[in-house]
Amino acid sequence: MIKNIVFDFGGVLVGLDKGASVRAFKDFGADVIAKYIDDYRSEDLFNDLELGKITMEDFCDEARRQCDKQLADEDIKNAWLLLLTGVAQKKLDKILSLKKKYRILLLSNTNAFHWEYSVNNYFKDTKTYFEKCYLSFELGLAKPDRRMFEFMIEDSEIVPEETIFIDDSEKNRNAAIALGIHTMSVETNEDWTIRNFDF
Repeated sequence: MIKNIVFDFGGVLVGLDKGASVRAFKDFGADVIAKYIDDYRSEDLFNDLELGKITMEDFCDEARRQCDKQLADEDIKNAWLLLLTGVAQKKLDKILSLKKKYRILLLSNTNAFHWEYSVNNYFKDTKTYFEKCYLSFELGLAKPDRRMFEFMIEDSEIVPEETIFIDDSEKNRNAAIALGIHTMSVETNEDWTIRNFDF
């Protein structure tokens, strides 16, 4: 019997438009950064930001160095924010409905910059929707590292076999399965609200 639902953030809750962000970076000649986004790369510069090893200001400095261009922090930040397209209200409403029956958690690889923007513009108060949020930049761990899942399991005192994890990445779902967690596969930006959640 499922008692806990764990949501991924990017692509599952918040919509993603990597093309818009890629075009913005290319427009001011930051092709190196555009390629990171276009390839969904999670190592190097982006990985350091998602693990909380560097600040957004450090990210901007490194982006300028790699591109060898004097780009303004604001331009870099605005171009990267174009990756996020918002959270559909029907998804937030569905989470509120599911909260009546299940414990709802969030497990995400994200960075402080995108997360703060999302909280301020999409959620306002995350406690309204999620009992707890487990974020890579706060934990210094990122999916599919099993330690991130193990931390969530121990901290929330959930039973893996009573938990379902919803993610658009196969490697992340496989990491959860290895720990006994059930999974639901969704496509990036899918409207999963029409799915059957009677587990």
